[in-house]
Amino acid sequence: MELYRAILKRRSIRNFQKRKIDIRELRRMVNCARLAPSAANMQPLEFLVITTQTLCSEIFKHLKWAGYIAPRGSPQAGCEPVAYIIILINKQKVAHSVVKRDEAAIRYSFKPDLRDVGAAAENIMLYAQSKGIASCWLGAINKQGIRKPLSMPKNLEVDSVIALGYPKMRSMVAKFTGPVNYYLDKRGILHVPKRPLRDVIHINRI
Repeated sequence: MELYRAILKRRSIRNFQKRKIDIRELRRMVNCARLAPSAANMQPLEFLVITTQTLCSEIFKHLKWAGYIAPRGSPQAGCEPVAYIIILINKQKVAHSVVKRDEAAIRYSFKPDLRDVGAAAENIMLYAQSKGIASCWLGAINKQGIRKPLSMPKNLEVDSVIALGYPKMRSMVAKFTGPVNYYLDKRGILHVPKRPLRDVIHINRI
């Protein structure tokens, strides 16, 4: 799928087919995330791919979905994600770094930039979209609950979760009339209002 078309078509999907995703595609998603921009090129992010039914079911318990349309916004029974990519911040990688400047080594503390997470997540979701794989990026999550079954070391911090699967619902851009709330129609199609281009673009002057 051509990139511009994939960007226009991508929406958050919350009902999925019971069709497995090839592990090679999941690896490519992570490779796309690995190459995303990173502040100071620190590259603090790591990615945990979850594919087994047991772990997917466990992760699912700790996610909150689509607040505007709860509880209808949660995946229906039998339509849960078939894979997840958990975005992690490795705190050891960002605790201290050495940067050479004018041949002098300067040690400084560095906190991970959330723009790293955003760029990596978008790369994952756009690659997935290009392959017909739907996604939903989730930040309303129980991080401690997710950590427990995965025996995660303390230096890894859970940031967010991307749910993945082949789509079993439709989502489309709706005309923006003021409210930002997305909504389900009677056919179960999700409508997502987006501000029009003319309202957000400025060229050479405000």
